[in-house]
Amino acid sequence: MTVPTAHGPKKSPSVLAGLAPHVPVLDAAAALASTGGTAVVLLEQWTLGLAEELSRHALSHPVVHVPVRSDGALTIVGPVLRSGAAACLSCTEYQRLATAGGRVPWRRPTLALAGLPSPALAEAIGALAMELLAEEPSAAEPEPDLGSTVWIVHNGRATWSGHRVRPVGGCVVCHPLPPDTEQTAAIPAAARPLPDPTVLRGANPRTDRADLRAFLHDERFGPVRRLSRSEHSVFSLCSAYVTDGRVVQDGGYGRSTDFERSERVALFEGVERLSGMSPIGRRTVLRASFATLGAERAVDPARLGLPDPAYHGHPASRTVPYTPELELAWVHGWSLTHGRTIAVPEHVAYWDVPGAGPRVVYESSNGCALGNSPQEAALYGLFEAAERDAFLMAWYAATPLRRVAVPDDDLEAVQLVDRAALLRYEVILLDATNDFAIPAVLAVCRYRGDDPAAPRAFLAAGAHHDPRTAIRSALAEVVVNVHESAQRALAPERPRALEHLRPMLEQPELVVSLDDHVGLGSLPETQGRVDVLVSDSPELDWRAAWPGAPKPVADLTELLTETVRRLAGEGLEVIAVLQDERGVRDRLGLHCAKVIVPGSLPMTFGHVNHRTRGLPRLLEVPHRLGRTERALHYEELTIHPHPFP
Repeated sequence: MTVPTAHGPKKSPSVLAGLAPHVPVLDAAAALASTGGTAVVLLEQWTLGLAEELSRHALSHPVVHVPVRSDGALTIVGPVLRSGAAACLSCTEYQRLATAGGRVPWRRPTLALAGLPSPALAEAIGALAMELLAEEPSAAEPEPDLGSTVWIVHNGRATWSGHRVRPVGGCVVCHPLPPDTEQTAAIPAAARPLPDPTVLRGANPRTDRADLRAFLHDERFGPVRRLSRSEHSVFSLCSAYVTDGRVVQDGGYGRSTDFERSERVALFEGVERLSGMSPIGRRTVLRASFATLGAERAVDPARLGLPDPAYHGHPASRTVPYTPELELAWVHGWSLTHGRTIAVPEHVAYWDVPGAGPRVVYESSNGCALGNSPQEAALYGLFEAAERDAFLMAWYAATPLRRVAVPDDDLEAVQLVDRAALLRYEVILLDATNDFAIPAVLAVCRYRGDDPAAPRAFLAAGAHHDPRTAIRSALAEVVVNVHESAQRALAPERPRALEHLRPMLEQPELVVSLDDHVGLGSLPETQGRVDVLVSDSPELDWRAAWPGAPKPVADLTELLTETVRRLAGEGLEVIAVLQDERGVRDRLGLHCAKVIVPGSLPMTFGHVNHRTRGLPRLLEVPHRLGRTERALHYEELTIHPHPFP
């Protein structure tokens, strides 16, 4: 048998068995030359570029092709290539290789793959191909959001599995993303009545755990590629790792009293992470300078807080100096404050945009949130922006915060405090609420044991319309970190090892990761920075700290509108960028939004990336709140690496 190439001779039918006599087996060259009919396309050596070429040909001609190709021990059958198919060979292979992780150069069209189906499985592989060909278009894609069928055969184990593949985030070949336009950015002020005035999340019968898992999780194609559980945590901890083609694992985490609810939360967070990384709902088309767009059409990046110019050019920095003439990529957001479209830099709206375009600020998932409506997503994104702003304002201004008692009628909060006490940590709650006027809580866990090697402190924050929810959120985050600290210190890369952390005391620019931030904040030498936040005032009952809260909410949109109006009175604009992925939105009714509040303090990681310049609120608001005797000068701030997890 001859060795095939991308344009080699027709393959011997003996490679596959179980095919009907009328179904030919074509090589790539024959498939690209065909202008009609049904066939199996056998690829033994192929590239991602060839996969795209075969897909484009099939979609533009009256053919029905089933590609069969091998990649090492795997043989992949499908999807069916025909006009109007829910997925093509190109997006199927890009997603499969991206799911394999960042070690695979999955973005390269020249990436070459090869292999041969096992002769012992030739009949089974042929039968799988025939099963796909037997499907009528109406039966194969009854609901496009569910994708196309693909079979994966493991030649070494003689096993196979079926998968439904859809082009998550679009496909340049079969489902290109629509362009980002001003018309798609609007968030209408539609009423969102709430059946329970104490619960801000709307009902959504499409998002039980089984539906989420069935639609989102696939170990070969994603978008959630792996679900895991951990019993070594305060709660039943679940992780949902997403397909992003990166070496570093990323995804969502769920912590609840049982694994079923934790997995549901983790899947929600996984969608949020995937949607917030880069545009997967609309294609960015606007490229211009701020000087060209002007303040009526775009947000001035200088309003967002710029990095310290002392670190421009530092190896750990990815940003370039900002000038109004610098050309940037922009996406359209919606000013909830002014009720109009406004453009924001793409790398601000999304925190991990691929490519080498200029970035003037470091951005994180700060302000990203998922909701059952655009309004719900925007409200929870605003809560998160308020939480991070409150934390950083207290940290950089180094102002004492009044203490709040743990609600003794909240069983979950009390249990969390008890779990920390078992490890010899004292829990202190602080009121960090600032001019956002959204209840914000800072939780501090300080070590009170006699082990000199134990981490000395951990901090976390929460913000919500209901102070009790903010308290519970901050407590859950900080106590989980206490329990996981030993595991982090002993992990193979030893991110919390003392020999790794101590040089950061003199060289803060060495702080580059979240683990570095948290680890540095746990050292004995940094406890003075933590202690200054804790006032010696008596503990307040939460009802005395936030009188009248939480105010019952009959309509979620009314709460969002009222909050935006209040912030406008403080000179703050609220902008939301919709990040919806079409399949998740249409199938599950879930929306994702990134909320940006120019003038607020954004959460950053890596000390060289901190953004405190050009934000007068940081200097003025602590004085207006009575935390300082006068407005501060920038030189009086304590710009130490923060310990936020």
